[in-house]
Amino acid sequence: MARTSSLVAGFVAGVVVAASTTAIAVTGTATTSTDLNSKATTTWLTVKVADAMGTRDTITWVPTGSFAGSAEERVPRYPMTPIQGKDTKDLKLSAVRNEQVSAQLAIASGHNLDDVKAVVGDLTGPGGAKLSGADTQVRFVKYVPVQRSKSEVDWSATIDQVSSGKEVSGDRNPDVVGDPLAEGSSVDVPAYAAQPLWFTFHIPKGAKPGTYTGTVKVNADGRTQSTYPLTIEVADASVPDPKDYSFFLDVWAQPETIAKNHGVKLWSDEHWKLIDKYDRDLASRGQKVINTTIVDNPWHHQWSLGTRESQTATPYTSMVGWAWNGKTFSFDFSRWDKYVETARRAGLGPDIGAFSMLAFQDQEHLTYTDTTTGKTVYENVDLGGDRWRQAWGAFLPAFEKHVKAKGWLDHTWLSFDERPIDTMTVVKNFVHEVAPAFDDRISVAGSINTEGVASNLSVDWGGIDAMTKDKVEERRKAGKITTFYVYGSPAHPNTLSYSPAVESRMLPWISAQRDLDGFLRWSYNSWTSDPFKQPVHIFTQGDEYLVYPGKDGPMSSIRWEQLKEGIEDYELIAQLRKKDGGTDSDALTEALTTATRNLDGRTKDVNDIETARAAVVKGLTS
Repeated sequence: MARTSSLVAGFVAGVVVAASTTAIAVTGTATTSTDLNSKATTTWLTVKVADAMGTRDTITWVPTGSFAGSAEERVPRYPMTPIQGKDTKDLKLSAVRNEQVSAQLAIASGHNLDDVKAVVGDLTGPGGAKLSGADTQVRFVKYVPVQRSKSEVDWSATIDQVSSGKEVSGDRNPDVVGDPLAEGSSVDVPAYAAQPLWFTFHIPKGAKPGTYTGTVKVNADGRTQSTYPLTIEVADASVPDPKDYSFFLDVWAQPETIAKNHGVKLWSDEHWKLIDKYDRDLASRGQKVINTTIVDNPWHHQWSLGTRESQTATPYTSMVGWAWNGKTFSFDFSRWDKYVETARRAGLGPDIGAFSMLAFQDQEHLTYTDTTTGKTVYENVDLGGDRWRQAWGAFLPAFEKHVKAKGWLDHTWLSFDERPIDTMTVVKNFVHEVAPAFDDRISVAGSINTEGVASNLSVDWGGIDAMTKDKVEERRKAGKITTFYVYGSPAHPNTLSYSPAVESRMLPWISAQRDLDGFLRWSYNSWTSDPFKQPVHIFTQGDEYLVYPGKDGPMSSIRWEQLKEGIEDYELIAQLRKKDGGTDSDALTEALTTATRNLDGRTKDVNDIETARAAVVKGLTS
């Protein structure tokens, strides 16, 4: 999903707030640090945060005031307005079996805090049943600098359009936003900085329905700062395992950045082991597509400034080896096979996407090894021209024969990104001519104008209203898949680094409300060389990735967790529809309306999602 923009980026200024005159005696000095998460505050920030805290003592609080909705809002590193949720004393959650439930607590103090951690005790339920506290994962929201990408054309939402001002905070040197979820036993927190603790409660498949009670303790400086009673109400309903999700999730991964950001050789044994870890993370969300490359750099771009280069910081490489001996083309599918097989073992698929017969906003070209010279050749060709037809006329039958022999033909798609209907028509006709087995195996992310060509269509936000429920149902009866996607646009809803967190949770509800099959997002991990320090390559921050490179595998994000839980909501909705005979009851219609009634997370009531979900669970259990 490329958009035309330059490589120029600069730190963005956050929301300007005048220094408070409230008389709280605090001190602080400006410091610099390469670690934004341990950076001390300036005097100006110290005064503002002390105002918001209302004290210099250590405090803990529940973001949004309700534990159930606390994960649907980003906590600013430096709160600028009075902190809400300090008076919340009880932590209450609702859940179903076999799902995860996220929540947050936050802590701040007028002095440095060491060894901050949370301890979740075992929860006791009906008949002495237990939910183990050890099954709860506690991570720490990590803060990254905020950057603005300077676009050549006005195509995407800016931070001013996306952020409410609460998500982004700091002294412009730089401003920061909380998004990655760092693992570890504890974290140190500088004075006058907020630190959210992110809880992920995993409800077992076999959990007895009923009320479970326990405690959560927040510790710092070697002692307990706060103790909260915790109640989890487990309903008599379940979500399926991710491999059985009905939700069609299609997130595009990039193997090259996994190697680069983890410092291993591309396609080495170490790289394959890491690919497996990222594949398993995708599988935990129910990812349905193994996206592959059949050409070098399918997202090569002709930029308006006259340069031709990849839209990603690290270019994609071909998983298929192309060779030309002066008379004929030949193809090596060994790496492509290994990539598919690795992903399938990890639980991805069953579908396979092959990118791409068409260049992305660039002249058509071929990259191959000339076996007569041993050199790599980059050759421009004309769409539909003799050389283009010769190359793809050789590839498509060879590809068809290969995937048929592997038993993958019925799940292999020729995939395309935002190509216009006139271009797609040329391809469609050519595919029918030389490899008709792929006639109904064309996947397009782009305009609704390609609806007649694409058996798998992910429609852009601009065309989502034209994709009516009747049209979706017509496509479904014909065995076709229909999803939607967002990229740097629209401003709301979206999954950008500083998008209000509730919007990621809401996206699957939008699919459910519109009766779509799922959601597509580029990109899962098209990172810069260091997304923790330089988070922007070209596009709006977070457009290029949903996770971060961790120590030895993926580091999750607020967006990635919220999307997962929205998918779980979608699965419950699908069950309720099935229970009700395929029709939406008045209660479900109202729930879907409530969840999606305001797509702008800056002003949305975060309780909308919890209210809507409760109605769905009630419908399933009554």
